[in-house]
Amino acid sequence: MAPRPGLVIREKRLNAIGAWLGASSSILAEFASGDAAQRVRTFSEAAPDDVTAALNFLGGIEGAAIVVHAPRGCAAAALAQKGAAAFAVTGLDQRDTIIGSGEALARTIRSLVERHRPWVVFIVGGPVVAINSDDIRSVAADLTETLGIPVLQVQTDGFRSRIAATGYDAATKPLLPLASAPFAGAREDVINIIALNARAGDGIAMLLEPLGLRGNLLPGGANAASFELAGKALLTVPFDGDAGTTFAESLAEATGVPFLLLPPPIGLSASRAWSEAVAAATGRSAWPATCHPVEADRALDGLRVHIALPQAFAFAAAGLVEELGGAISALTVDHLDKTHLPAARAFAERWPEATLHAAAGQPFELANLLSKTKPDLFIGPPPLAAFASRAGIAAVGAAPYQLIGASGAEWLASKARNALANRAFGARLAGIRSPYASGWYRRSADWHIKQEVR
Repeated sequence: MAPRPGLVIREKRLNAIGAWLGASSSILAEFASGDAAQRVRTFSEAAPDDVTAALNFLGGIEGAAIVVHAPRGCAAAALAQKGAAAFAVTGLDQRDTIIGSGEALARTIRSLVERHRPWVVFIVGGPVVAINSDDIRSVAADLTETLGIPVLQVQTDGFRSRIAATGYDAATKPLLPLASAPFAGAREDVINIIALNARAGDGIAMLLEPLGLRGNLLPGGANAASFELAGKALLTVPFDGDAGTTFAESLAEATGVPFLLLPPPIGLSASRAWSEAVAAATGRSAWPATCHPVEADRALDGLRVHIALPQAFAFAAAGLVEELGGAISALTVDHLDKTHLPAARAFAERWPEATLHAAAGQPFELANLLSKTKPDLFIGPPPLAAFASRAGIAAVGAAPYQLIGASGAEWLASKARNALANRAFGARLAGIRSPYASGWYRRSADWHIKQEVR
């Protein structure tokens, strides 16, 4: 495989772990003693990879085009995401893997540019290309000159890392030149918000407007002008730390725009702290506390809640659940690494009996766990909420952007009340045959997770 300078997988850079089920205190003890031991799954249902993450990172850029340079099936993630960017796949076959596929790549890019007239093209490689060492860089350089627009390689391969978030790092590198134009003038009253979903913009705007600031969302919902504006901003704040921290750090090095790493503004206390931190960093007067509700609706009083969201959002949502009166029975996240330790320690201190579950793309593990813990309420993405409903558990299908600020607390309280009061939908789903055999439910949910032997 061709060398990949500068891209270090998250397992090595951050000691990321993608498989865990147990007490949070146990995994925290491993991190505290040095490197936490890696676990492997002897069976994995549908784990996303770095290609999937890179497509998610780039797919929301308006007016962009993405070429997935791989066999046809590797582009399924781009099709499922239905992002703003146009995309095509080179559809490599056996012949291409043997004699090379540079011509197929160039032909696909020209066709895509002719149809959609993008302002930038990203080439996302798959495992086959990594193995046959196609010279993507030369094709990209030639077409950049010929077409008059940036054609940029994203260094993914789909197999070096078990942590999909490595793909966010791979996607960051080609984006930097687009956002790093030299700038010597006065900065604008703008905050770069690193978020994958453009719909996070509305909730963030409600927090920034009282401070006299506006958000510049990157990369979700961004266009060419958004990237040009990035270097003129006062500050960069990742909404999704796992996806955006590398981009924020690299942008700071390239443009001098400082960055601030904060827990996402999910929950009343977290939203207030987020607003105050941004105000302090930009020399604004802090947003008056009276702008925030003093007390949340206690819609979850006495309920045991299982949350399944990406890492930073899950820990923040645990705080929101507590504000609404609930208790955490379990937390399911995609992975854990060193950047999550402060939030994980606070979680372990507050909820020492709660189960911590690291599993991306493993609904069979979640179904097993839910059958044993039987929480009163489940909060997570709609596909996983459906599994909870099928198990007879009241469920709220939620995306992180829906939980931002005071309006997010009100939204969750309303949805939770509806889910708890209206069980007919769950009862109907419970009648559908489970995709997993009854024998699976009798086993431990982590029997197939083994410590890696080096």
